[in-house]
Formats: sequence, structure tokens, C-alpha cells
Amino acid sequence: MLKPLAVALGLSLAVLAVDAVAQEAPSAQAAAARDGEGLIVRYRLSEPATRVAFSDKDTIRDRWTVATPGLTLAEGAITADQPFDAFELRLLPDAAEVDRIYMGLSRAGDGRVVYGPGLMIEGVETTLSFDLAAGEAALPDDHPIEGYAWVGPAADVDAGDHGDLVTGANVAPELVAALHAPFAASLEFYSAHLGAGNLRPTLIGSVDSPGPAMFRGDVTDTGVISARFLGDVWRQEIEAVVPFIWHETFHLWNGHGIENRDGDDAPWLHEGGADYAAVVGAVTAGAMSVEAGRDRIARSLNGCRRVLGDRDFDPARLRSGNGPYACGVLIQWLADLEARQAGTGDVFTLWKTMLDAGRVSPTGYGVSDFRALLQPDSAVGVLLDGPGATRWATVRDRLSDLGVTLVNRPDDQTLRGTALMHIAQINCRTGSYGFYDNPGALKLDGADCGVLSGEPIIDTIEGFDPQQASRAMFDAIQARCADGLPVRYAARDGRTLEAVCDQPLAEPEVWVIEHAPEIALRD
Repeated sequence: MLKPLAVALGLSLAVLAVDAVAQEAPSAQAAAARDGEGLIVRYRLSEPATRVAFSDKDTIRDRWTVATPGLTLAEGAITADQPFDAFELRLLPDAAEVDRIYMGLSRAGDGRVVYGPGLMIEGVETTLSFDLAAGEAALPDDHPIEGYAWVGPAADVDAGDHGDLVTGANVAPELVAALHAPFAASLEFYSAHLGAGNLRPTLIGSVDSPGPAMFRGDVTDTGVISARFLGDVWRQEIEAVVPFIWHETFHLWNGHGIENRDGDDAPWLHEGGADYAAVVGAVTAGAMSVEAGRDRIARSLNGCRRVLGDRDFDPARLRSGNGPYACGVLIQWLADLEARQAGTGDVFTLWKTMLDAGRVSPTGYGVSDFRALLQPDSAVGVLLDGPGATRWATVRDRLSDLGVTLVNRPDDQTLRGTALMHIAQINCRTGSYGFYDNPGALKLDGADCGVLSGEPIIDTIEGFDPQQASRAMFDAIQARCADGLPVRYAARDGRTLEAVCDQPLAEPEVWVIEHAPEIALRD
């Protein structure tokens, strides 16, 4: 058994490049040192070994290399023919985001964020420290090996009353402000309603994500939140930054420092909990309007309907994709409405009770604890346990009993998509089909779709611009299909395409919350 191991880590800037060049051939190492792209990690072992393996098997290490001669990194282990008691690794940032995998190394301006557990050696107590140059800083102060840790220019750190915000010089002031406000407000709000945490949180905002996600966040046991944006795409979704940060901050309470025994099997509990807490918290704090909050809840409701459909409940549907988030929010909303109506508190009362108990329980918390705190005959049971055929009619009735009025109000995009896909399904015999909703140039897609083949650009359908008059177009198509008449497409090349429609077109159901009890918490 190897004894405790120490890891020293520093930015691969010029000062470290000198050491690297002195020890190794100056080619690749010198280049890495000059551009400051990665990190150098030096290990010291208390006892010699010919093989040491990394304990975390999920960390992606395909851009890690061994700088020490005679050693090899392969299949998550360092090996050599002769015993060694020290070695040096060079880490480059991960090439892409991978769903549900922490990034081994990522950029944050001139700083770097490393995933400590990815550096741990199997069967060995591994510690991590930083070799800091003048003007550098590292966070967190304690136990960085246990989660994300940041090292970079000290000037990038903004120390607030409740936590530290880290943003590189390449982060626009507008984004810094959009991160700062919800981070500070959410920490204060959650502390007031769930109790103060035992870590000083850090939020790292980066515009250096390799993609493909537009933005993504992770929270680790060090209290560090990594919020990564793909370049300037946040400008297109600036209104989403507030709930995004509120969501990630909630995980400091429900996802870290406490065991969630159902985290893998039922992620809807902690992900839906964070999404709904973000809505309630942001609306209460005035960072989100009531209308925007209701719209987010309605989108989750409709998303859950799409995920579950009318089939009997299958827990696998809520383990990946949008299911854990959409259905998770609906479950939390039902629990919140029921608790407030019964006068037993609200959803935060439920979470505080569950988390307080979970911290002293050897098994933490899970779905059974959550459901035990629900009101008798909760509508959550209708969603999770009831027959699929009657699920949504019953949920709608139960929401009505809770003071919620839902109306069917499909938007233009839904109407357009429903109508076009209905016609395509009838006319396309084999292969895939669909359409590209390019502004001003809607183009059909499908190679075996009869008269609709050949990717024509469509100007009007039944005389209506499908992008500018979606409702009128839908109604006209619906009337033609009811009579079994062909639907007429006017293509940009001057042709009129008559597509078969011998099946009725049903109105799509997209529920909108017309009235509901208030979302905000009141003292």
C-alpha cells in the first residue's frame, strides 16, 4: 500500500517552462510553456512504485501527457519498467464538454480550473497544493483535491460578502454583472431559507467553453461552481443567465456536502429541485418577473407531458435529457402548491426538513424522504404512480383544485411545426423528413416525400406565409385535411405543390398558466 501522496500544481507560464526545458527536450514542453495553455502537475510518492492508477475513472485524460522519461500514461494509470517515486504530468484543457462528466481541466481567461478528484491516486491519500507565482491566487483555500479548484491571476477574484466571484479579463462587464447579482442574491436567499452552508462558495464564470453546449454549469464538493459559456453566445440568452446561476447555487445545498442516494436513479429530485428553487428564489428577489416565472413552469409542464406522454410511468424516462428537469419542476410545483394551500409551509420548508435530516442520516436523503413529506394524496402520486391514460387529465384537475387555471394556447412555432410534420408524415414514405425554419426561407427536408421532395423553399401554404401567419396557415390546412383535400404549397421557384392530406389535423396542446397562486415567498 502506498502512503500519502502530495501533488504540486501550477500554471504552465514562463517560470515553470524554465524547469521543464531544463529537464526535458525543449520541443513540445517549451511550446506549452510559452502559450500558457495548460497546467504542469508534479507528483511525489512516499514509496516507489511501478504502477499508480487514477481513482476517478470518468475523467477524460486524452490531453494529458507524462513529461517524465520512461513513464507511460495509458488506460487511467502511470506505469514504468523501473520503480519511480516522482513524475510530472502536463495537462491541456479538455477538447469538449461531455454530458454528466466533470471537465478535467478547463480555461477561465488566464486562469485554469482543474478537477481535483481526477488527480487522485487509487488507494492513496492524495493532497493538492499550488505553486503560486507573484500576482497569482488559488481557490478554494481548503481541500482543493475534493472538487474543482482554480488557479490564476489574483486580480480575477472579486471577494463578496457570501462568496467569491472569479471572472477573467476576457469576460464582458455585462456578463460579470449578470453573474454577480444572482450569485450574491441566491446565496443570501438560500442561506435564509435553508440555513448557512459550511463552505465559502466560489463562482467561476468563463467564456472559454470548448462546446458544444452553449452554456453549462457544475458544482463540486469544494463549494466551487464552474459556469462555462461558449464565447459570446450568452448574449443571445442573457435572460437565461439569472435562473442558470440560481439553479447551480442551489446545488450547494441539495447536491454537495450531503449524500443524495438517488442522484443517479432519480435525478429529477435534485435537478428539478434546483430548477424550481431558482424560479421561486429569483421571483421572490425581484430578479425575475412573475410572468417569466410562470412561463418557465409552463414550459416544464409541457415538457414533462412530452416526455411521459400517456404511457404508464417508466423511471428511465426521468434519468436523462430534459425529463429530470421538466418533470422535476412540475413535481416541485405540485408539492409547493399543496404545502401552501395546507398551511404547512412551502417547498423550502420541505427541503430544509429533508436536508437537515439527511445531514445526520448515514444514508443521506432521497426520493422516499421527499415523498414522505408531501401532503396526503399528493398529486405527485398521480404523476408517478397513476395510469398513464388518465395522468394529464387528472393532473389538470388537481392543479385546478390548487387554484391554477390552464388554457391551451399553442404558439406560432408549435402550430407551424405540427402542421408541417403532419403533412410530411402522410407524404414521406421512407427516410427522415422535416424542415429548416430559416428566417424568410422555410425549406422542406425529405428525399422520398412525393411532390414535397427536393428541399423546396416555401413562400406560402394555402396562401399564408408559414412563418408570419402560422395560425391562419394551420386553420387553413386543418380545414383542407378535414375534407380530404390536397394542401397547396407555393414554392419560391414558382411551382405549386399539392400534397396529400387524408387524415385530420388535431390542434396541438400547449398549456399556458392563465392564473395561479403567487410564486414568490412572503414573510
